[in-house]
Amino acid sequence: MQIDYSREKIADGIHYSTIINKRLKTNSIVVYLLTELAEETAALNAVISTVLVSSNAKYPTFTALNRKHDSLYGSGITSYYSKYGDTQNLMLSASCINDRYSFEGEKITEELAGILADCITDPHLEGDAFYKKDFELKKQELLDAIDAEINEKRSYAFKRANFNIYKGEPAAVPFSGSRERAEQVTASSAYEQYKKLLKTAQIEILFVGSDPNESCKKVLTEAMLKVDRNYGGDNSSNLSPLKTEVCRVVEPHDVAQSKMVMAFKTDYDNLSVMRLMNAVYGGSPISKLFMNVREKLSLCYYCSSGYNDRKGVLYVDSGIEHANAKKAEAEILNQLEAMKNGDFTDDEFENARRTLLNNIKGVNDNANNIGNWYFQRIYAGEIFTPEEYIEKLKKVTREEVIAAANSLKLDTVYVLTGKEAV
Repeated sequence: MQIDYSREKIADGIHYSTIINKRLKTNSIVVYLLTELAEETAALNAVISTVLVSSNAKYPTFTALNRKHDSLYGSGITSYYSKYGDTQNLMLSASCINDRYSFEGEKITEELAGILADCITDPHLEGDAFYKKDFELKKQELLDAIDAEINEKRSYAFKRANFNIYKGEPAAVPFSGSRERAEQVTASSAYEQYKKLLKTAQIEILFVGSDPNESCKKVLTEAMLKVDRNYGGDNSSNLSPLKTEVCRVVEPHDVAQSKMVMAFKTDYDNLSVMRLMNAVYGGSPISKLFMNVREKLSLCYYCSSGYNDRKGVLYVDSGIEHANAKKAEAEILNQLEAMKNGDFTDDEFENARRTLLNNIKGVNDNANNIGNWYFQRIYAGEIFTPEEYIEKLKKVTREEVIAAANSLKLDTVYVLTGKEAV
């Protein structure tokens, strides 16, 4: 299915993208606020993103806003915060059915765009601060989310590993910030940071639907043109430098199953080749790590790899018995050495390629996937369609995958283990 994509500048550091897929029955409007990931502001920004979608000056309570959404055929606005490389990403997302499905020709998308614009530019305030009742609720939700992270040991281990993998880099900062910083956030300090965000953040607005909606674009453009800007430039990420010596950290914790995260760094710059190399190595259910380290040798409960293209880091995370830590590490390195030597079959290579191709083919199935695809391409500074990426993957050769594997150098080994094992 043909995707029509266009992007235009509407103000300094603010762009509006239109992405059209005729098959879609829903419209999605996503506003991304991109800013530097920093320890001092991460928790502030995380709270801000959730406060903004809970109300606005026109609909000053969550209940009033929800009633309005109900009247628009169950539309909704949600928020999400994450990190992408060295950047903190605050995403405010609105979705609704296409206007042509309304009973009486209501302009649902235009109304929803207005609500979203008001949430961003005209929040519910109490003096020079966010409305305290809403703010305190969202602050507590953030604190609860940070506390809950420790109960999900796999993600907690990965978070702790990041402190060492990216030491001294913005990417080391958790996207939700620390609990200590979150506790210090006030309705007033969050509002001050909100004003700075609107002035300085890179703002990307994406509309995804079956037809261009000029009224939606007009509403959001007019709202953004009223924002006082002092923009410093697009946010980007730097490749993570390789350490002079491998960083090894064993951290005791209350866990029954040890978690190990190994990080390899590279400056290889061909995304499609690295993605396919990762799929053969450990990024698919038929990968060398899964079939050998887990299934054949039973050295771990899980073992897989992933690739952070913005930082040039391939990581392997596994759940292990602490007694098997050295054996598991050795075999993970052994499987990488096999990749470097071209010791993988044509079936392994082509099956990994098919897995990636099938995943990419599903991008166009819904508005959220489409929007996320183009946002990532905008951030990376290289726009190509899913179909164009499929063609890139089809052309990747064994020799290129071997070269990509040979570019990887071990940087960090982090182990979260039971206190009795240390």
